Amino acid sequence: MAIGNKSAEDQPAALTPRESPLVSHRSRRRRWFRLAGIVLAILPFVVAEVTLRWFDRGPTVDLSSDPIFDTSAQRPLFSFDRAEGRYHIDSSRYQFFRPASFSAVKPHGARRMFVLGGSTVQGRPYETETAFPKWSELRLKAAMPNVDWEVVNCGGVSYASYRVAIILQEVLRYEPDVIVLYCGHNEFLEERSYNTLSPGEGFLQSVVSRSKLIDAFRRVVKGDNATPGRQNSSAQKLTSDAVTRLDLVDGMRRYNRDPRWRVAVAEHYLQTMRRMIIACQQAGIPLILCVPAADLVATPPFKVTLADEVDANRFAEFWDRATDIALSEPERLEACRRCLELDQDHAGAHFIAGSLHWLAGRSRLAKEHLTAARDTDVCPLRATTPLITGLRKLAQTLDVETIDCPLRFDRQNKLGHRLPDGIPDPSLFVDHVHPSISGHQMIGEDIANRVLQLLNCTADSDAEANFHELAQEQLRSLDETYFNRAKQRLEGLQNWAAGRAGKLSL
Repeated sequence: MAIGNKSAEDQPAALTPRESPLVSHRSRRRRWFRLAGIVLAILPFVVAEVTLRWFDRGPTVDLSSDPIFDTSAQRPLFSFDRAEGRYHIDSSRYQFFRPASFSAVKPHGARRMFVLGGSTVQGRPYETETAFPKWSELRLKAAMPNVDWEVVNCGGVSYASYRVAIILQEVLRYEPDVIVLYCGHNEFLEERSYNTLSPGEGFLQSVVSRSKLIDAFRRVVKGDNATPGRQNSSAQKLTSDAVTRLDLVDGMRRYNRDPRWRVAVAEHYLQTMRRMIIACQQAGIPLILCVPAADLVATPPFKVTLADEVDANRFAEFWDRATDIALSEPERLEACRRCLELDQDHAGAHFIAGSLHWLAGRSRLAKEHLTAARDTDVCPLRATTPLITGLRKLAQTLDVETIDCPLRFDRQNKLGHRLPDGIPDPSLFVDHVHPSISGHQMIGEDIANRVLQLLNCTADSDAEANFHELAQEQLRSLDETYFNRAKQRLEGLQNWAAGRAGKLSL
């Protein structure tokens, strides 16, 4: 080897770019420049979003736009009376709503609450004078006599959540301080198919649905004169007012076992409730969500059918024994067990088994079967477990104030002990879903207490005494015809319900 020549191993290693301080510094600068470029590109959109949120306190979510329905036929619930300077529920809507009004110019210091939902909100079979919004109003007035409380009852008979959402879109323009929602029992009433329902909302969809900037862009693209609520050509036309299956001559026959349809109804309901919650949050309006309660003990399934694949003759053998009141309780329970072995979703067998367990004070088994009887009712006129549990989870996820009516109505067991048994007390209902006046007073009290907390209000020291005085005055103002009308409505419902398929006797 020549002198001065060195092997490759002896050569000093050249500095790599990673080891070069100059190159490393340039690399860091490039990364910072890229990051700064991204921030500068995003910054105008962030500023625009913040600015729009600051100046626009209205909802971003377009509640008149439904994933299933073309809602363009819907009319405003309220009309403006220029002479009185007040908004009134339009008289053309009295078939479904009761009269209600509020001042067009909100008085200084006044507090305004809108209560939206179905016939439970309206107080059926009674009317708004004894519904829970009225008891909330009286309690709020008793707690803060110097405040002008406006509690507006927007309960619509047979109105499902997708119809309530359209009303919420409207009332958010009327300067509410609080919104109360009670929805869930009417979701299965109207005809519709579910070939256009999209999957549940993901994170990105949630961000997009909450964006004021994206909403403003959509408005520009659609144009200011775009018809609110108009859907694409695949959307189903939503009638101007509710037309339920049971309003039709063959209404009961239209109810059949259809698990896929029921799943889609639950998904539609939860999507709609999510949209309403987000709309209130975007508008900065406190929301109180009521979990719907229903009677399980005194209400048999409205329609019972046998699964197609079951041997009808073999089932009838056990069914006759299950419904034979001359047999002993163990014999009837055994017959119910055999029925459910053949058809696990037979609402009638679940109801009889649940009722027998309830009468015997076996709360756990009673709850299991009575809940299943409600959930497998072929004509579901009560909110089912997927709706109830889904709503509870949604409220928890989105951090919404909740009045859990099924838990609130569960005060004692069958033996009269002050022990919740997982079953709402049947004495607090007048029919399958509508609370008694006492039940309405309980919900009204809970809502009023929650409103005072949300609005950071301090109740007067004489609030309870003031309320009892106002409550007695309210009840004295109702004459005999008020309660007679309620009795007639209740009898009409009971007569209709007596024609339910598969009459059940204990």
